[in-house]
Amino acid sequence: MKKAASIIMTVLFFLVFFAGMGVLLYVSKAERHGISCKELQVSVPGPHQFVSEDEARYWIDTFYGIYVGQRLEDVGLESIEKMLETKPAVRKAEVWITDDGVLHALVLQRDPVLRFDYKGNGYYTDHEGNIFPLSGDYVADVPVISCDPKLGFDSEWLAKAIALVRKISGSSVWSKRIEGYAVDRNGDFVLLGDGLKIVYGDFEESARKFAAMEKYYSGIAPLHASDPYHSVNVKYKGQIICRKDL
Repeated sequence: MKKAASIIMTVLFFLVFFAGMGVLLYVSKAERHGISCKELQVSVPGPHQFVSEDEARYWIDTFYGIYVGQRLEDVGLESIEKMLETKPAVRKAEVWITDDGVLHALVLQRDPVLRFDYKGNGYYTDHEGNIFPLSGDYVADVPVISCDPKLGFDSEWLAKAIALVRKISGSSVWSKRIEGYAVDRNGDFVLLGDGLKIVYGDFEESARKFAAMEKYYSGIAPLHASDPYHSVNVKYKGQIICRKDL
């Protein structure tokens, strides 16, 4: 009998609890129904400055129109999020509205890993190969590849370029030797050192090419310190082609 009474009391407790929660939710919803949107607050956290808060606000105002005065449940949060995420430099957007009538928009920017540059024009790419344009006076501190954009690069090429640059940037030795990158008119990837151009070629046979470059720096370059080479080609198997003209 005691066990049965205990079960009944437990069931009654949960019934009362859920009934009370239902009443609270109903009252909360009823109160929220009477609240209107009164303002927009935009947040665009760093470290990059591709998108400003004013720019994001302008996008929302232009796309959505009048949101101030709308009831909270009528504001199209999902549509605003989708619109913001169509912007090239935006990685993700989160939009929500609070009971005080404030519409919040959090805009997360893409994180660039490379900048392609051609006579002052170009674009960035993130680690997933997403391309987005340069932005005003802000320049992200990332490795630069000088090349003609007409050459065109697919996602596989970008992934291999990013992997190679990361390998060099992450090396205490090679990061000091290599200062920049380029793609020549033949489509060969080029590493740029202090007055030195290294024709790397495609992204295959990485171990062989790095061994050839190490052989140049440790064995060949010291012998020609007074009259150094300016171009080194390691793209061909079994050869290190050194030239004094670029």
